[in-house]
Amino acid sequence: MEYTWYWLDDSGQWIEYGQEHPDHCSATVTSADLEKKFLADREGIVLFRAGSQKYELNFEDMVQTNLIYKTQRKVARLPKHLFSQGGQDRSQNMTLSHTVCPPQWDQSALPDIGFKLVQLSYTSQEYGKIKKLFEKTMKDYCILQLQRIQNPALWQVFQWQKEQMKKLNKSKWVDERLLFHGTSLSHVSAICEQNFDWRICGTHGTMYGKGSYFARDASYSHQCCPSSIDHHSMFVAQVVVGDFLLGETKSTFSLQPDLGFQTGFWTVM
Repeated sequence: MEYTWYWLDDSGQWIEYGQEHPDHCSATVTSADLEKKFLADREGIVLFRAGSQKYELNFEDMVQTNLIYKTQRKVARLPKHLFSQGGQDRSQNMTLSHTVCPPQWDQSALPDIGFKLVQLSYTSQEYGKIKKLFEKTMKDYCILQLQRIQNPALWQVFQWQKEQMKKLNKSKWVDERLLFHGTSLSHVSAICEQNFDWRICGTHGTMYGKGSYFARDASYSHQCCPSSIDHHSMFVAQVVVGDFLLGETKSTFSLQPDLGFQTGFWTVM
């Protein structure tokens, strides 16, 4: 999995390192440079320049500091595939919500990088909501445990994608739903860290074409959940859906570059 590095400017735009931008001087380090140094030392510090200014990037704190004025900027490391779809670079227009995570998230379990799983109490409202959805079509099954995936980076990406859909639809509203996704236990960790990747599909069927499959009914997604001894694993995901169209087994859907990502804007049924 490849990653891209960004810094947050005053206007709320995430700017990719080393890329030309009309409002900012290009950094002397590229996103690829930072990723290489990060993998070598995840607690390291990188020195670089942008125009006449000197900067320090601290991997542990994920902060960029101007060495002259001491101003600081947030830094983000995000999966590259989230922004490489659609045929054009979107880093200059990537405006993410400043609300890093939902209020119900456990503030003591917010990782700087990657994700953490938080066990939900069966008495919580969040647990009850998901249990009710699950039992609509899975009355003969019981839930052993529910874990919330807390991945701040992917949450910000999700908020940004919603804003893009609002702009495309010229609306203040988007159709957001809680949907189920069945998969193998071996894929769970990768999805938690990197999000759903429509390019990696076909393991459990592509009846309506290539893509990531989500279902209203847990019973449908259950069919794509190989059992592990005596239990299964399933995701409940917040999904923003777009236009609906009928797919076929050999269908491959791609959007025009000016319509947005190949994921997140179309719902295939």
